[in-house]
Amino acid sequence: MLMVRLLRTLRRHASTLSWTALMVAIAVHFLVSWAAMVVFGEEKLAAPDIFPYFYATVAFTVGFGDFSPATTAGRYFAALWLMPGGIALLASMIGKTSSVLADRWQRGLYGKRTYADMEQHTLLVGWNGYESDRIVDLLLQEAGSAEREIVIVDATRETNPRPEHARYVRVTSLANPSGYERASVATARRIIIDAPTDEQTLAAALAVRAVGGKAHVVAHFDREESAALLKRHHPEVECTTPVQAELIVRASHDIGASCVALEMLSIADGPTQYSLALPASAAARGYGDHLARLRRHHRATLLGYALPESPYKAILNADDAAVVPPGATLFYLANARIAVEALTSVEGQG
Repeated sequence: MLMVRLLRTLRRHASTLSWTALMVAIAVHFLVSWAAMVVFGEEKLAAPDIFPYFYATVAFTVGFGDFSPATTAGRYFAALWLMPGGIALLASMIGKTSSVLADRWQRGLYGKRTYADMEQHTLLVGWNGYESDRIVDLLLQEAGSAEREIVIVDATRETNPRPEHARYVRVTSLANPSGYERASVATARRIIIDAPTDEQTLAAALAVRAVGGKAHVVAHFDREESAALLKRHHPEVECTTPVQAELIVRASHDIGASCVALEMLSIADGPTQYSLALPASAAARGYGDHLARLRRHHRATLLGYALPESPYKAILNADDAAVVPPGATLFYLANARIAVEALTSVEGQG
């Protein structure tokens, strides 16, 4: 019982002991044990090639291995110093490790950790209940996104809403730029802002842009005037608004129109709408040429394109003779995303 209470006490206080102090204690215990073996005439055990192994088996596995003390003094020393000291140090190491891991897990759960070393990750700013939950699911379903991390940034939730799939950074306010540095906004691949209100979304978008970085930012608003306000200040931010009314009216006129629209946006299975930015070194080609080449080499359907100076203004179903310049963005329908290298690799083919 005394030993059990001792172990519990050591485990409870292990978190207050620094790793340096613990390593020093192990080193002192090791050297004292070796010196005692020399003093007690245990020349075989004190040999440089034997003692580390003997010490590890006795101190940390609580028992003798291939070697054991040959003298009475050596046996008593091992029983009264080496074994109890080894048990205490091992318990302290386990307690210290578990304390560090538990603290790390708790800090991550409550959004207190900093992810300064992350890059090419997806940032989801704001938590909007089921809608945000669905966004995380869709991000995880997208082909190729399994290798990228998702970081949720919010100011209202106490704990991570999706601890099994995303990391969490809790900020004091979505409008505070300094809070986003902990989520490595500057090195993110994409940023999705979907706060409960338009005012919060607007404030978050302005804060994210203030931090900088080259991530593609998408902000969702309930009102078009809120999106227009952000676009006046940051035209590079892509703004989305609800399209339920448009889908309802279109479906009422054209049977199945809503199904087609949803299928084009779905990333679970089947053909999906993608975009691809042509490199500046690409040759200028006609719209019809791009349409034919995408269909022939990639079994993809070209929907339209956007000029480099107007990346958010799509030109759909263009005339075959329309010239698509280098740097333009192609919008297409395909079963999988087409890499720009795969598209340019057939430059010399018809």
